[in-house]
Amino acid sequence: MDVIAVEGAKDTIPTDDMYNKFIYLIELMKQYNYDENEMYKSFPFKIKALVFSSILYVANKYLIKIANILEEKNNINEINQWIYRTEQHFFKYFFPLDNQRRIGQTEEALFYNYDLVSKNWVTKKTISSFIPLYTGLIPKKDDIDKMVKWIQTAHWCGDDKFHTLAIPSTDTAEQYFKEKRYWRGPIWINANWFIYLGLKKYGYIEFANQIREGIFELVANHGFREYYDPFTGEGLGGKSFSWTAALVIDMIKNKKMEIDID
Repeated sequence: MDVIAVEGAKDTIPTDDMYNKFIYLIELMKQYNYDENEMYKSFPFKIKALVFSSILYVANKYLIKIANILEEKNNINEINQWIYRTEQHFFKYFFPLDNQRRIGQTEEALFYNYDLVSKNWVTKKTISSFIPLYTGLIPKKDDIDKMVKWIQTAHWCGDDKFHTLAIPSTDTAEQYFKEKRYWRGPIWINANWFIYLGLKKYGYIEFANQIREGIFELVANHGFREYYDPFTGEGLGGKSFSWTAALVIDMIKNKKMEIDID
């Protein structure tokens, strides 16, 4: 079905081997009757996901605003507990050098997914390392400065070969980088939108606007596509992609993010 949706462009989607792994996990879920508690005990694939945890944290902040409007005081207490739990454990799970807090001093000192089975970090160099900018959980300006310098390196958005200043999904110097292969290299508007908002939160307005203009350029030249080739700007994947369109509308409005950094 994916190949049909992208008009046969098989080199833009996950490999058959990767799809087979997805199917294997689904078959395992069936064996556990999709019981999350039972699956958690012995499931072979358990990852603390950096991006999803970051999104959930900000979503809960917005949920507090909604609960306040609805005057749901009991629910506010529960949501605050969710937020507190993330704040207490975010660095523990996603930052390998938690005791030293030297964010950005090396590429190893960024944020990464955590494998609960091997009890180790998945140190693949992808755009997810920068998504915590979106959360406001990074307290020190020096740490933010270092993270921003990593984003601005040639491996991410400082190379003349790039079509735009929007950020590719994978470090272009890594052997697993594939400019057309789904999350292995192409530019995704949603990931760039998170970073754009994070940069604005921390006061990097010029850099945020560069990413914004890069996204506008991609859309103007290649339409509302699912993702884009970072070297040519070619639109890839699905066409008339709704979240690309929705996030471009949001950036056109260019409103200030309303959740304050603590």
